[in-house]
Amino acid sequence: AVKWHLLLSAWLDLPGRPNLIGRRNPDGKPYAALADSLFSTAAPLDRRLLLQVQGDSMLPHLASEDRILVNQRIRPKRGDIVVAWHPRKPGVRLIKRLHRLEPNGMHLLGDNPSASTDSRQLGAIPTALLIGVAVSRLRRPPTTSSATRSHR
Repeated sequence: AVKWHLLLSAWLDLPGRPNLIGRRNPDGKPYAALADSLFSTAAPLDRRLLLQVQGDSMLPHLASEDRILVNQRIRPKRGDIVVAWHPRKPGVRLIKRLHRLEPNGMHLLGDNPSASTDSRQLGAIPTALLIGVAVSRLRRPPTTSSATRSHR
Protein backbone atom coordinates (compact mmCIF):
# COMPACT_ATOMS: atom_id res chain seq x y z
CA ALA A 1 0.00 0.00 0.00
CA VAL A 2 2.87 2.37 0.68
CA LYS A 3 4.11 2.13 -2.91
CA TRP A 4 0.61 2.85 -4.28
CA HIS A 5 0.24 5.76 -1.87
CA LEU A 6 3.52 7.27 -3.13
CA LEU A 7 2.69 6.63 -6.78
CA LEU A 8 -0.82 8.04 -6.46
CA SER A 9 0.34 11.12 -4.57
CA ALA A 10 3.05 11.71 -7.20
CA TRP A 11 0.51 11.21 -9.99
CA LEU A 12 -1.89 13.71 -8.41
CA ASP A 13 0.83 16.38 -8.49
CA LEU A 14 1.62 15.95 -12.19
CA PRO A 15 0.38 18.70 -14.51
CA GLY A 16 -1.50 17.42 -17.57
CA ARG A 17 -2.13 14.00 -16.04
CA PRO A 18 -4.76 11.82 -17.71
CA ASN A 19 -8.22 11.64 -16.17
CA LEU A 20 -8.49 8.10 -14.81
CA ILE A 21 -11.85 8.54 -13.14
CA GLY A 22 -14.19 5.94 -14.61
CA ARG A 23 -11.32 3.86 -16.03
CA ARG A 24 -10.17 0.55 -14.61
CA ASN A 25 -6.73 -0.60 -13.51
CA PRO A 26 -5.23 -3.94 -14.66
CA ASP A 27 -6.97 -5.72 -11.75
CA GLY A 28 -10.34 -4.57 -13.09
CA LYS A 29 -11.00 -2.17 -10.22
CA PRO A 30 -11.86 1.47 -10.95
CA TYR A 31 -8.96 3.84 -10.22
CA ALA A 32 -11.32 5.84 -8.00
CA ALA A 33 -11.91 2.69 -5.94
CA LEU A 34 -8.14 2.31 -5.58
CA ALA A 35 -7.93 5.82 -4.17
CA ASP A 36 -10.85 5.08 -1.84
CA SER A 37 -9.21 1.91 -0.58
CA LEU A 38 -5.95 3.72 0.17
CA PHE A 39 -7.32 6.84 1.80
CA SER A 40 -10.03 7.64 4.26
CA THR A 41 -11.86 10.99 4.14
CA ALA A 42 -8.77 12.61 5.68
CA ALA A 43 -5.73 10.44 5.12
CA PRO A 44 -2.22 11.78 5.80
CA LEU A 45 0.19 11.60 2.85
CA ASP A 46 3.59 12.73 4.14
CA ARG A 47 2.32 16.16 5.24
CA ARG A 48 -0.46 16.01 2.67
CA LEU A 49 -4.11 15.21 3.21
CA LEU A 50 -6.73 13.82 0.88
CA LEU A 51 -10.05 15.42 1.86
CA GLN A 52 -13.56 15.05 0.51
CA VAL A 53 -15.52 18.22 -0.28
CA GLN A 54 -18.94 18.47 1.35
CA GLY A 55 -21.44 21.10 0.25
CA ASP A 56 -21.73 23.55 -2.62
CA SER A 57 -19.83 26.57 -1.28
CA MET A 58 -17.01 26.16 -3.82
CA LEU A 59 -19.10 25.56 -6.95
CA PRO A 60 -18.32 25.63 -9.82
CA HIS A 61 -14.66 24.83 -9.06
CA LEU A 62 -15.20 22.13 -6.43
CA ALA A 63 -18.35 20.05 -6.22
CA SER A 64 -19.64 18.07 -3.27
CA GLU A 65 -17.87 14.67 -3.10
CA ASP A 66 -14.85 15.89 -5.10
CA ARG A 67 -11.59 15.11 -3.34
CA ILE A 68 -8.69 17.50 -2.93
CA LEU A 69 -5.07 16.88 -2.09
CA VAL A 70 -3.90 19.40 0.50
CA ASN A 71 -0.24 20.28 0.98
CA GLN A 72 0.50 21.35 4.54
CA ARG A 73 4.00 22.62 3.81
CA ILE A 74 3.45 25.44 1.33
CA ARG A 75 2.43 28.97 2.19
CA PRO A 76 -0.83 30.14 0.65
CA LYS A 77 -1.04 33.04 -1.73
CA ARG A 78 -3.99 35.13 -2.83
CA GLY A 79 -6.39 33.09 -4.95
CA ASP A 80 -5.35 29.69 -3.57
CA ILE A 81 -7.97 27.26 -2.31
CA VAL A 82 -7.09 26.59 1.30
CA VAL A 83 -8.34 24.40 4.12
CA ALA A 84 -8.65 25.79 7.64
CA TRP A 85 -10.28 24.76 10.89
CA HIS A 86 -13.64 26.45 11.50
CA PRO A 87 -13.09 29.11 14.19
CA ARG A 88 -16.38 28.39 15.98
CA LYS A 89 -16.99 24.68 15.37
CA PRO A 90 -14.17 22.42 16.63
CA GLY A 91 -13.37 19.56 14.28
CA VAL A 92 -15.02 21.19 11.24
CA ARG A 93 -12.87 22.15 8.26
CA LEU A 94 -13.49 25.03 5.86
CA ILE A 95 -12.49 24.76 2.19
CA LYS A 96 -12.39 28.30 0.79
CA ARG A 97 -10.44 30.60 -1.50
CA LEU A 98 -7.90 32.95 0.09
CA HIS A 99 -9.13 36.43 -0.77
CA ARG A 100 -6.54 38.36 1.22
CA LEU A 101 -4.19 38.15 4.18
CA GLU A 102 -4.73 40.69 6.95
CA PRO A 103 -2.70 41.39 10.09
CA ASN A 104 -5.40 39.67 12.16
CA GLY A 105 -5.89 36.65 9.87
CA MET A 106 -7.03 35.34 6.50
CA HIS A 107 -10.06 36.58 4.60
CA LEU A 108 -11.54 33.39 3.10
CA LEU A 109 -14.43 33.36 0.62
CA GLY A 110 -16.43 30.58 -0.99
CA ASP A 111 -16.77 30.67 -4.78
CA ASN A 112 -20.56 30.28 -4.41
CA PRO A 113 -21.55 33.10 -2.00
CA SER A 114 -25.19 32.01 -1.63
CA ALA A 115 -24.10 28.61 -0.26
CA SER A 116 -21.01 29.64 1.69
CA THR A 117 -20.26 30.39 5.32
CA ASP A 118 -16.99 32.30 5.13
CA SER A 119 -15.26 35.50 6.25
CA ARG A 120 -18.34 37.53 5.30
CA GLN A 121 -20.04 35.94 8.34
CA LEU A 122 -17.07 34.77 10.43
CA GLY A 123 -14.64 37.64 9.95
CA ALA A 124 -10.92 37.02 9.51
CA ILE A 125 -9.85 33.43 10.17
CA PRO A 126 -6.70 33.25 12.36
CA THR A 127 -3.70 31.99 10.37
CA ALA A 128 -3.03 29.49 13.17
CA LEU A 129 -6.15 27.62 11.96
CA LEU A 130 -4.71 27.08 8.46
CA ILE A 131 -4.36 23.39 7.59
CA GLY A 132 -2.92 23.71 4.08
CA VAL A 133 -3.31 24.59 0.42
CA ALA A 134 -5.24 22.50 -2.10
CA VAL A 135 -2.83 21.41 -4.82
CA SER A 136 -4.89 18.91 -6.79
CA ARG A 137 -8.45 17.69 -7.30
CA LEU A 138 -10.07 14.34 -8.03
CA ARG A 139 -13.56 14.78 -9.46
CA ARG A 140 -16.30 12.58 -8.08
CA PRO A 141 -17.05 9.68 -10.40
CA PRO A 142 -20.02 10.34 -12.66
CA THR A 143 -23.18 8.57 -11.61
CA THR A 144 -24.69 6.19 -14.10
CA SER A 145 -28.38 5.52 -14.26
CA SER A 146 -29.72 2.06 -15.00
CA ALA A 147 -30.78 3.32 -18.45
CA THR A 148 -27.18 4.16 -19.40
CA ARG A 149 -25.45 1.08 -17.91
CA SER A 150 -24.42 -1.61 -20.32
CA HIS A 151 -25.88 -5.01 -19.49
CA ARG A 152 -23.78 -8.08 -20.26
